[in-house]
Amino acid sequence: MSGRAYFRRWPAAVLFGLLGVLAMPSLAQAVEIRTANHMWLDDTTVLVRLGIDMRLPAVLEDALANGVTLEFETQARLERSGRMGRDTLKTEARRVKLQYFALNRHYLVTAVTDERMDLQPTLGDALDQVARRLGRLRLDGVPESARDNPGELGLAAHLTLVYSALPLPLQLDAGLRGDLTTRQEWWRWPLD
Repeated sequence: MSGRAYFRRWPAAVLFGLLGVLAMPSLAQAVEIRTANHMWLDDTTVLVRLGIDMRLPAVLEDALANGVTLEFETQARLERSGRMGRDTLKTEARRVKLQYFALNRHYLVTAVTDERMDLQPTLGDALDQVARRLGRLRLDGVPESARDNPGELGLAAHLTLVYSALPLPLQLDAGLRGDLTTRQEWWRWPLD
């Protein structure tokens, strides 16, 4: 095949490739932050409360039923907006594992940070427990001036499925199809 004939066929190949990508199912959100707010516990401590929607796509439910452990992580940050972008003043993260045990037909929810464990009889109950565990983050050591002048500070939260905790074939599948995790940006709101 001559070089010119190859380049004449190339646009058609690109067009078919784009059509193939568009025909793929849309990216499903595995987990998503629906609401976010905060509450001052004292002058230097803020409790971040996230309303999390936990709907697993079928591929994750199948993986869970076949013994794959799922790990989810939330992060909350106290940020200061400046001319050069945002500076992070405080950050807190929480990670939760979800496992299914076929022998006793229960789901185990484990908070990785404090190693608290709960057994749940159904997937819905387990997902509710995961959402509750991930949805409360405590930021300690907030500067006292932040409470008096909240206008320049803000809070941000992010929720993800931890890729590195998945078996390698699922990591590659998640990277290609994108339906094993959220692709959402940081959820931001003012500190007032």
